[in-house]
Amino acid sequence: MHQQLHNLIHALRDFESNRLLDNMSESEVRRNTAQFLGILSLLGIAMILIQLMGEQSLGIHHIALSLAWAGFYLAAAITIYFVDLEKIWCVRLSLFIIIVEGLIAIARWALAIDASPGEGALVGVLVGLTMGAALLPWSPRQTLTLSAMWIIASIGSLFITEHPEGFSVPAAIFAYVAVTIPGTMISFFRMSRFQDQFELHFIQSKYDEVREDLQAAKAIHERGFPKPKSSGEVRFTYTYQPMSQIGGDSVFASIEHPGEHDSPVTLVIFDVTGHGITAALTANRLQGELMRLTGENPSIAPGELLSAVDRYVCLTLADSAVLVSAVAVRVDPKAEIISVANAGHPAPILRNERGQLTRIRPSGAVLGVGVEQIIQSQVEEHPFKAGDCFIAYTDGVSEARISSSAMYSTEGVEAVLERNWVEQAKRWPLQILEDVEKRRAGAASDDILILEIYRA
Repeated sequence: MHQQLHNLIHALRDFESNRLLDNMSESEVRRNTAQFLGILSLLGIAMILIQLMGEQSLGIHHIALSLAWAGFYLAAAITIYFVDLEKIWCVRLSLFIIIVEGLIAIARWALAIDASPGEGALVGVLVGLTMGAALLPWSPRQTLTLSAMWIIASIGSLFITEHPEGFSVPAAIFAYVAVTIPGTMISFFRMSRFQDQFELHFIQSKYDEVREDLQAAKAIHERGFPKPKSSGEVRFTYTYQPMSQIGGDSVFASIEHPGEHDSPVTLVIFDVTGHGITAALTANRLQGELMRLTGENPSIAPGELLSAVDRYVCLTLADSAVLVSAVAVRVDPKAEIISVANAGHPAPILRNERGQLTRIRPSGAVLGVGVEQIIQSQVEEHPFKAGDCFIAYTDGVSEARISSSAMYSTEGVEAVLERNWVEQAKRWPLQILEDVEKRRAGAASDDILILEIYRA
């Protein structure tokens, strides 16, 4: 008995693990508690009227208990209505009412009004448990504790009382247990549904956090991209479309003499293996190394630049199995020369002012393979005059699937570049991207970066 009392008290105080209670507002709990008490009050009044109509005379004890029953619910309703109780106390009050319901049933049996806890008590417990579990944030543990207390007390009464002829003990036991089932099932169902909603909300909140982090990472990642240059003798622009929010494609630019109109310009377009955050973090590290190299030597040659980056990748990223394809370009407008070094990157294309195309094939392996490369001697130099342009792109363009057996390829880029100039405001990167998206079969499978360097 002491253990049962301990469990009951613990159930009444079991709010720390009750997420249903935490999820409901103070006003919602008070409103639902008032509705709960109102339903029980109406039930009590209805049962008193039925008893008065069905019996010629009622004992003083019977009338007193019935009035006490209805009066208790009325007092509780008035308390909820006029006293601004916290939601914890509203729930405790509702649980206490169910306990009183059972005590009244025991008292009716002790005063010989009922042969055993039954009749009106069965209806009261059924309605009380069911409506309480449906309206109020009762945890399954609290509902089960109340149900267990009722079942033990009511069944125990069967073995210490005499029963009228025809009374069925198994049927009574079944009835005592059955009235607790709806409330218990509702309590478990609500908690299970809330648990699913809570987990969904938790996942959604974590997803929102990750998405916000990715947005911040994207902003930081793309902040390393240079602003398109639309003035001076050497200009450049690009278009970037990552497969996810961020990716491993990147472009770097360094102007040897920023204040001069005809300053030489160095650009690097590179593609880190993989996608997403890992590739983007690696790309940011390479951006930092390129800034260091060009800062220490602003006139560094493309081949020397890629050789230095190759050493950096081999020394710092070897354990990550990272490979990088890259094209480094240096344009000297005074000499009207473009120097290009290609380390395993899709072949860029040089288009002169007459529309003639020249492919610049790889002059070395991808960076990071573990073999020290000397790329300086493999640099190509071409005339680069007013009206000429240079197009470089990542494999998200050349390897875009246009059918199950064909890719967009370098030929697809050349097909766009062979067209007449359609719209002066739309440079080649945007035209190539639009053509890729128009011909591509399905969604993008890789990041896309297209760079154009051109002479004014």
